[in-house]
Amino acid sequence: MTNVKEAAEQAYATIVAELAAPYFFEKLAAHGIQPRSESEAAEMWSAASKLHVLYTAEQEKVAAAQASSLNAANKQLDEMLAAAGLGGTSEKAAAYGDVANVAAEQPAIASAVLTLQAAAAAALQSAS
Repeated sequence: MTNVKEAAEQAYATIVAELAAPYFFEKLAAHGIQPRSESEAAEMWSAASKLHVLYTAEQEKVAAAQASSLNAANKQLDEMLAAAGLGGTSEKAAAYGDVANVAAEQPAIASAVLTLQAAAAAALQSAS
């Protein structure tokens, strides 16, 4: 189990280093914000991570409050799409496709994703 945990941690680190962090700092640079040192970059990343946790928690609260009405609306839309013969891909599926394209172009990211999936499967198996 320790090897799986270590592999998952390394995979997560790879995704952050190869995909998330460069994207984050590109976005900051587009707004004229650039870290002046590695230490400052680490502080920016840490602050962004904390803000993301807070934002996600707030979004989950809002989503939980709206879930029942959205669920009903989605069911109705699914029925309408099926009736029209348009069972196509959703926005979420399209986003997954975009991520898959990035992973296909960067083997380290693809490997990291597969490692995280294996770790999740191992965790589920040991939990049951």
